[in-house]
Amino acid sequence: MSSSDTSVLIVGGSLVGLSTALFLTHHGIACTMVERHPGTSIHPRAVGYYPRTGELLRQAGAEEAAKRAASGFENHRTRAGVESLAGEVLFSREELAGADDLGDVTPARLLLLPQDRLEPVLRARAEELGARLLFGTELLSFEEDPEGVTAVLGAADGTSRTVRSDFLVACDGPDSMVRETLKVPRHGRGVLSRHVSIAFGADLKQVLGDRRYSVVHVKNPQVTGILVHDDTLTGGTLIVGRDAEHEEGLDTFTDARCAELVSAAVGAPGVEVTIRSRFPWDMAEQIAEGYVHGRVLLAGDAAHVIPPTGGYGANTGIADAHNLAWKLALVLQGSAGTALLDTYDAERRPVGEYTAQQASLQLAVRSGTATPEQRAELVDELTVTMGQSYRSTAIVPEAGHEQCPDPCDPRTLRGAPGTRAPYVILEGRGGPVSTLDLFGEGFVLLAGERGTPWAVAATAGARRWDADVTAWRVVAERADEAGVLKDPEGLWADRYGVGAEGAVLVRPDGYVAWRSDGAEPAGDETGVLTEVLRAVLARI
Repeated sequence: MSSSDTSVLIVGGSLVGLSTALFLTHHGIACTMVERHPGTSIHPRAVGYYPRTGELLRQAGAEEAAKRAASGFENHRTRAGVESLAGEVLFSREELAGADDLGDVTPARLLLLPQDRLEPVLRARAEELGARLLFGTELLSFEEDPEGVTAVLGAADGTSRTVRSDFLVACDGPDSMVRETLKVPRHGRGVLSRHVSIAFGADLKQVLGDRRYSVVHVKNPQVTGILVHDDTLTGGTLIVGRDAEHEEGLDTFTDARCAELVSAAVGAPGVEVTIRSRFPWDMAEQIAEGYVHGRVLLAGDAAHVIPPTGGYGANTGIADAHNLAWKLALVLQGSAGTALLDTYDAERRPVGEYTAQQASLQLAVRSGTATPEQRAELVDELTVTMGQSYRSTAIVPEAGHEQCPDPCDPRTLRGAPGTRAPYVILEGRGGPVSTLDLFGEGFVLLAGERGTPWAVAATAGARRWDADVTAWRVVAERADEAGVLKDPEGLWADRYGVGAEGAVLVRPDGYVAWRSDGAEPAGDETGVLTEVLRAVLARI
């Protein structure tokens, strides 16, 4: 690290900013996050997190706390269309159908948890790991130079100070001041519609009975919108459209008007409604034309605005932070060249593009405007969130093999470079070990039973480039020695696409960087793996 005040300055303290702080401190990087609001979100906003997000939180030690916070929402799985909560049900279906049958894919599960309840979990874990989180602090200006970034921060009391950092990560939302200052253009369909989220209090126990909804689409003569209720059944959020073209601003949504809209959505005249807050936002599809700008990097809504259909926005932003954090860590620790950061753009921008397109397709399907061609292009949520493949210099493709098309059903993935490393339960000295729990710190090399040369080569390559590489051999019968894991069900070789003499190198983010299905014909495993690490680490 240089003489900077902090290694990484994170601008914006919502889900993505907090996740960036969490993942960076997990990798041992000092960081400072600034957020202009006095604390975490008071608005429920995003409510659903797919299993892949659970896997990422698991790596950083935050999954269990998130699961506890979400425990009251475990039965909130039904998406429905209603005239009102007390009225006729027009349709209903289960969210992420089959989410309870993913034991062959992941140990994580779908989490339903409002953003205002998840953010404190992320904050607590990030602070526990040493992140410096400054709420009530705003970025006023910044200047980037070849050695770092100089930023001027303003406090709530009107004072300001200058902070020097090695890198700046912009997580400051769709109207990102950082992106606008850099004049980064965006493309996409732009703003599709404008909305207001109304957080309210109301006793919904008698209205709901034993029903528990994840999302409710309400349509009646008085109100059209989307309603989400909390696990206490004492409140929720109603999302309605606003006509910005006719200057229907936030000030027109008075407490009285909002209470009328919520009452119409509830449909039970005897239920008293109180208004807690209002939050304006735009449904949009916009992608920044570049996530990496020297020492300034964009993440989350600052990089991509994704229509909320499918609930992909928050999940994609958290995955951005996860992808970026380990790369920043290796660059700052001197194990990787700065060109590794360019792979953040190469890997995550196509994912942002594709995910935004899928969300727009879902919007068209739900609105009844989708063409047959659009319906054919729509894929399931598990494939969108867990089946992406990366193409960058941090991935070494296999000679003579076609890269997995994007997207892939995660059940069909077989350890190809650029894809998420499959989940298999192995056995170590202390008992069962999930392959996913092997990942998250440094690189991991998994070799077949006769893959000792690859394990030896991993140690040599790690020493050559001062990299963190842990090597394991996966065997059929025994697991009573160091560096050996047993494959009791005989699944590992098939899931990872390697033989007894083969090996696979997995990155800190759990993505496969390189694979060999057998031994090196020339017998130079050390030379091969040393070159692989050089390429992945951008050590020119």
